[in-house]
Amino acid sequence: MRTHLDLDTQSRDGGVSVSRRAVLLAGLAAAGCGQAERPTIKVIRHQSSTDPQTQALREILDRRVNALRNDDERTFLADIDDRNRRLISEQKMVFANLRQLEFTRFDYVLDRTSHAEEGRLLRFDPVIQITQLVTDVQTDGFAPAETFQYTLVPRHDKLAIVEIKGLDAHTAEELGVNGPMADAPWNYTPLHIIRAGKVWIAGDGSVTDLEQYADAARTHLRDIEAIWGDRLTFPGHILFLTKNTQNFKNWYSIGAYDNFDPRVEGAQIPLQGVRKNGEAYSGQYAGARIVVNLRGSGPWSDPELVMRHELAHAVTARATSVEAGFGGLVTAAPRWAIEGFARWVETVGSPSRMADLRFVVRVAVLDGRFSGKPPESDAFYGENVAFNYDLGASVFAYVDKVKGQNAAVEFYASVIEHGEIGGASLVETPTFDGICRRVVGVRGRAFLQRWAAFVRGGAI
Repeated sequence: MRTHLDLDTQSRDGGVSVSRRAVLLAGLAAAGCGQAERPTIKVIRHQSSTDPQTQALREILDRRVNALRNDDERTFLADIDDRNRRLISEQKMVFANLRQLEFTRFDYVLDRTSHAEEGRLLRFDPVIQITQLVTDVQTDGFAPAETFQYTLVPRHDKLAIVEIKGLDAHTAEELGVNGPMADAPWNYTPLHIIRAGKVWIAGDGSVTDLEQYADAARTHLRDIEAIWGDRLTFPGHILFLTKNTQNFKNWYSIGAYDNFDPRVEGAQIPLQGVRKNGEAYSGQYAGARIVVNLRGSGPWSDPELVMRHELAHAVTARATSVEAGFGGLVTAAPRWAIEGFARWVETVGSPSRMADLRFVVRVAVLDGRFSGKPPESDAFYGENVAFNYDLGASVFAYVDKVKGQNAAVEFYASVIEHGEIGGASLVETPTFDGICRRVVGVRGRAFLQRWAAFVRGGAI
């Protein structure tokens, strides 16, 4: 069984998502049992962004921005405490990774930054690092970003950086700040990055044949964009590839939670953006990232198929209905549509892949697991997950059969404009009825009946 993970169900702003935050905090609470209390440290908070210490940090960050732009590693590292060899080595890696990317905007926002004095140490947070790639939404209004804590200390009549700590699943409680996560692969792992048209491919040291995957990704992206047409999407896409399972779990905190499924082979990470002042933007996603574990989880693993599936998510993510919640943005569109469309895209032009899908659905129908309706979002990733993926795909296979491929895509594009609020299934709403009448020419109830007969007849 191939398993994919579309992390737009677990939004990445606000430090941790709604579902992830609950799991994380529960785990941290359990881990803290029996530990000695830390001594109380008196701190002084300075909220003004114009105080001398914050101004000094601004000058340091400006030097880092210019150094990255000018490919000047020496200046990028110049403000780090020269006795901290670990941090220097880490930042050399970060610099080398970032220099291989192309940014529309790389900058720092300190509008919400304050600092605490702990003896001679000055801790600044949140420091918002804008990381807007050419693959992201191209607007000055909002951009992807990362959240850091910088710790500085006086050294030789100036301030030196002694620690740079990013916000991720492991540091969220310690840092106690809100902001977009800083768990991108470029913060953890040396990368080799190449560009293949509108696709950027990044691999760690375990991937020695990056060009092969770049060619495959470019081909699949071209196919998917042809299917999607001129609908709303991102300017480009970036994929992070690895054969190292631990790296796969570390990147974007994919494996940091108790509910991680080790069978997961790919993930699409939609990113919430921040405005110019560092505040979260909730209108739409600002970009998307894809991570693929090339090692796979079984004899039927197919990295190219995983890339195609996740690219289908990424190409369509910008047009997906989102809503703001406690943890940031979450995709409110039905899971059967999101995952089903990506699975159906796998079958376009591939009769053998369609045969695989048909077999899974037939077996489930014979086992009595088909209710006559698309799977509910809340239970989608449960014990029937493989069937749910293929059953969702069958909706688009049916529309393709009766109205053609363009109608199947339009059906999906229409469905994902709407969310499921309060647990109500979209297929039971007047909105779904209107979509069915406009795209397929029948009422919603009739559509579901005919689709169910199509599924039971094994015609997919």
